[in-house]
Amino acid sequence: MSIRKQVPMSVNKLPHGAFQWTLSFNPEQLQADQFLSDEGLDLPANLRYAIKKRQIEFLCGRLCVKSCMESLGYANPPLIPAGEDRAPIWPVELVGSISHTDRLATAVVGPASQIESVGIDIERVIAEATPQMIKHICCDLEELDELQDQQKISREEALTLIFSGKESLYKAVFPQLRRFYGFQAARVKAFGSNRLRIMLVTDLSDAFEEGTSWDLHSRMPSADLIETMVLKPKE
Repeated sequence: MSIRKQVPMSVNKLPHGAFQWTLSFNPEQLQADQFLSDEGLDLPANLRYAIKKRQIEFLCGRLCVKSCMESLGYANPPLIPAGEDRAPIWPVELVGSISHTDRLATAVVGPASQIESVGIDIERVIAEATPQMIKHICCDLEELDELQDQQKISREEALTLIFSGKESLYKAVFPQLRRFYGFQAARVKAFGSNRLRIMLVTDLSDAFEEGTSWDLHSRMPSADLIETMVLKPKE
């Protein structure tokens, strides 16, 4: 049975010409070599001796990317390699982002002519919002309390949403910024129950100054998963 018949897949057409493909999988039921034989997808050198779970997660993410590119009109989508920093290297005409958990993978890809940047992230809901976890995520109590109250969600869901949102922003800005930065540089803010923004609270560069903000989209694919996305169209 082919890979695409083994893994449930769904597509979401996004604004500005982008597509999101998502698939659910059980790594125990898949083999890495199936992705090569069925889809022409292969592992990078640094993953060829990795544990099976890590290999399958990577390949499922790349299958989502391939599906996005097919939706964009590519008859034979090129492979998307990973750089030394493990970030995907996109063709100049595309922007994209990939994320996965141990059973769900997703990717967003769109035209660089319409989209400046995109970042997507999926996280399993944090088990307990301990002071240590709050500190690790660089989240202050005011940020956490406000988000929990405005979104009408649990403290653990609010903390996970903040963490995932900051991951999505990092993925969106990294291709331009090209350096690491701490999560204390950004803050998630809710405007009622239906709108989220993420804002820089310190300067990262001339292009990413304090006060720069982005819409933050979120959803729960299941009761224990939170997905966030930052997508900035070109002006």
